[in-house]
Amino acid sequence: EAHNNLGVLQRDVGCIPDALASYSRCLELDPNCRNAGQNRLLALNYIYQGEDELVCAAHREWGQRFQAAISPLPPLGPGDRSWDPDRPLRIGYISPDLFTHSVSYFAEAPLTHHSPARGLKHIVYSCVPKPDSKTTRLRAATLAAGGEWREAAGLSEEALAGLVRADEVDLLVELTGHTANNRLGCMARRPAPVQVTWIGYPNSTGLAAVDYRITDEICDPWDTRQAFVEQLVRLPRGCFLCYTPAVDAPPVSPLPALTNGFITFGSFNNLAKITPQVLRVWGAILTAVPRSRLVLKNKPFACEAARAHVMRQLQEVGIEPWRVDLLPLAPGNAQHLATYALMDISLDPFPYAGTTTTTESLFMGVPCLTLAGRCHAHNVGVSLLTAVGLHPPPPPSATTTASSAAAVAAAAASAPVPPAFCSGQNLACSNRDTNGYCSNMCCEEDTCGGNMGSINSGNNSCQEL
Repeated sequence: EAHNNLGVLQRDVGCIPDALASYSRCLELDPNCRNAGQNRLLALNYIYQGEDELVCAAHREWGQRFQAAISPLPPLGPGDRSWDPDRPLRIGYISPDLFTHSVSYFAEAPLTHHSPARGLKHIVYSCVPKPDSKTTRLRAATLAAGGEWREAAGLSEEALAGLVRADEVDLLVELTGHTANNRLGCMARRPAPVQVTWIGYPNSTGLAAVDYRITDEICDPWDTRQAFVEQLVRLPRGCFLCYTPAVDAPPVSPLPALTNGFITFGSFNNLAKITPQVLRVWGAILTAVPRSRLVLKNKPFACEAARAHVMRQLQEVGIEPWRVDLLPLAPGNAQHLATYALMDISLDPFPYAGTTTTTESLFMGVPCLTLAGRCHAHNVGVSLLTAVGLHPPPPPSATTTASSAAAVAAAAASAPVPPAFCSGQNLACSNRDTNGYCSNMCCEEDTCGGNMGSINSGNNSCQEL
């Protein structure tokens, strides 16, 4: 486990090859170390395109080994559940991230806007280790929407699977993937006839027990070469995510270039996503925009050694130290959002694009520059920006990225107000249209739920969703 812990530290400061080596060493010593196995899968997304066979095979092989070590619950028989057509479809959600965590901003819409009038009944299985005020608010909103809330943090994965089965859940959605505190051991036991993964992870669970993965046609184009164990369910309208902003968000500020006379680029993504390849592109951008600056904010920047490490990398790509500000985490979420006022344009990393940082940027009136790619993790930024009306295709290379950045910078420097496509808290777009989004989601959930018979009989090859 010591090698796994070292890998986590290396990942957090952006040293992904070193982290992968540490996880691999841990697995050599203990092939059954679940933490190292799943941390390795997560780390692969940071430096490899998702359709790379190495990445696909790693997820598939992990899932096969993990699934083989777990005995599933007995399959449901014809008399084990009421299939009355008037019975509401019972949807369960499992997450450890229902607190002030990135996933919670995208899970809030479905958890709080389901309605019994839609013929749905939802049950939330909260596996949050340390609940906070947002947990309390989500619980109250879930109950107000006619749902049920189960405190499940203290349950083993086996006990949780038993609870889901006892609750007669028809469709079970996990929101974590291979990230911290996941309950994939529950999913592997197949407590529900139809099982889905969504939001929390940009790749496959690798589990044959998970039938579907919710996405959209931009993140996962119809001709994608990225292989998933799950069948993809593409939402028919817009982005597969719906952002619910923080209740304590500050007002949108004017872009700082209007007063300080230079453009400030920025990124608040974690350092694992900011690879040397990303920094080379960002270096080209700052070269293309004279006098521009770069602001990065991340937890490790509270440490002088981490700041020095990143500053050396920036200098290697031609970014002078005077042009860079490295900020530690803000003390609270409101202060974090207010920090977006320091930048004019946010920069999206690749091949693992931002998600929460991109939506926060747009919500706070800051345009975002992203790159299209060949896999889900790379395309999330494109999907989010398309949802707010940015239809021109993002630049396909580092050279054109720098040119595009210069054009966006020129527009931002002359704009009297934040650009119209990201007018902050007045955004009327699908990223915040919770009612429209939930109607969209309900159609897909009902479709998946309609395949319960074929899934339960062992046939999960549904072609039409």
